[in-house]
Amino acid sequence: MAVKVETEKKPGSQVIVSVEVPADQVGSSIERAYQRLASRVQIPGFRPGKAPRPMVEREIGWPALRREAIDLLLPEAYNAALDEVGLDPIDLPSVEVQQFDRGQPFKFTATVSVQPEITLGDYRDIRVARPKTDIGEDDVDQALERLRLRFAELHDMDRPVQQGDFLVVDTHIMKSGAILIGESQTNAQMEVDKERLVPGLAEGLIGQRLNETRDIRVSLPEDYPRKSLAGQDVVFRVTLKSSKERRLPALDDDFAKQVGRGQTLAELRQEVQDDLQEAAAHSDQQRFENDVLKALEERVQVEVPEAMIDREVSRQVRDLELRLQTQGIRLDRYLEYTNTSVDVLRAERRPQAAQKVRLELALEKVAEREGITVSDTEVQEAVQKAVQEDPHPEHQREDFQTADPVKAYFGHQLLMQKTVDYLSSIAAQESSDTMGSPAAPVSDTAASRSKREGKRKVDRPGTRKT
Repeated sequence: MAVKVETEKKPGSQVIVSVEVPADQVGSSIERAYQRLASRVQIPGFRPGKAPRPMVEREIGWPALRREAIDLLLPEAYNAALDEVGLDPIDLPSVEVQQFDRGQPFKFTATVSVQPEITLGDYRDIRVARPKTDIGEDDVDQALERLRLRFAELHDMDRPVQQGDFLVVDTHIMKSGAILIGESQTNAQMEVDKERLVPGLAEGLIGQRLNETRDIRVSLPEDYPRKSLAGQDVVFRVTLKSSKERRLPALDDDFAKQVGRGQTLAELRQEVQDDLQEAAAHSDQQRFENDVLKALEERVQVEVPEAMIDREVSRQVRDLELRLQTQGIRLDRYLEYTNTSVDVLRAERRPQAAQKVRLELALEKVAEREGITVSDTEVQEAVQKAVQEDPHPEHQREDFQTADPVKAYFGHQLLMQKTVDYLSSIAAQESSDTMGSPAAPVSDTAASRSKREGKRKVDRPGTRKT
C-alpha cells in the first residue's frame, strides 16, 4: 500500500507519525466495509442481498459504515507507514483520525514510543573495590544461638508472663473506647519480644496472668500496615488464654547430632562457619555487582519512555500479586488492609521501575557493543533448571517451556547476567582493595540475582513445640 508519511520526534522517545492514504484506497475500504455489513441487513420485501444499495446504506448508516471502513484500512495503513519510515514501536499507538470521507484521502496521526537513544560513556574504566567479609568466632556463636532457638521446646508454665514467653491471646484494638472493626484476633499466637511487637505492647504484657484481661496503651508506628491507624494512639485489649516458656537445648555433641550437622559440637561449629562464610561471599558479590551497576548508571544518558516504565511497573505489581497468592492472600484484600490502592502502589514503585529499566537499557547497549549473546541451548538449560526448582504443574507442560515469551524472558535474564559478569571482570582489574562490613544493596535489577543454591540455613529463629 502506497502512503505518504511524515514523522516528528517528541520528548520521551516518542514519534508522531502523520499518514495520508490515497482516496482510491478509501473507496476500496468503504466497499469492503459495505460488503461485510450488507449481509447482516434485512430489508422488508427483499430477499437477502437483493435490496438496492442506497436502501441498504441508509439502513446501515454512514457512521457505522465509516467506522467499519476505518477499522479495515487503519491497521494496513499504519503498518505500511511504519515500513516506509523504518520505525519499530515498543507499544501500541495512540491514533487520531483527522479525515475520512468518500473521495478524500484518509489522514491520521499515530503517536508511538520507540526504543530510546542511549549515550554511554567509557565503561571500560570502571574500577570497583571488591568487598571481603570475614566470619569470626562471635558470628559463629550468634548463629549457634539462633540455631538453638530453632530447636527450643515450649513448655506450659504457671507464672506471670516474662520476656520471651509464647502466648495464645484474644486481642482487640480500641480507639476512643470503641473496638475497631477488622482489628480483632481470636487465639492469636504471640511472642513477648520487644523487637517484634508494637512498641510498648511487650512491656504491657509482662506480669500478666492466665485468663487476665489487660488494656495496654500504645502508639502505633508510622509503618503500621493499616495506614489509617499509623501513628495513632490506641488501646490493645489482651486476654491471656495460655502461655509457654521456651527452653533451649544444651550446646553440646548431642545437639550437633539432633541438628544433623555433624557428630560433635566442633563439627557443627565448622559447618556453621562454612555456611556463614559462603553467605558472606555471596553478599559481597552482590555488593560488588551493585557497585559496578551504580558506576555504569553514572555513565549512561537516556530518556526512558514512559511506556517502558509502565510495563515494568505492571510486571512488579503482577509479581507482588503472585507472591501474595502463594500466601493465600488476594491483592484486593492486601490493598484493603494496607489502606492503599493499585494506583498508589504503582506510583510508589515507579521510581524503582525507572531505575531498573534505565540500567537494563545500559546493559543491553554494552552487550551490543561487546557482542555478548545467549545461545538457544543456554536458554533451554535455564528454563529446564527453573522448572526443576519450581515443580508447579503448569510449568511442567512442554508448551509452557517452549513458549516464546518464556524463552524470551530467560534469554533476557541470561543476557543481563552475562553482561554484568563481563563488567565485573573489567571492574575487578587493577583493584585489590577490600571494603568493610556489608551494606544494603543499592539497586534491584534483573541482572542482580542469587547464585547460592541448595544450602541449609542456620540463622533463622524458630521454635519446636512439645
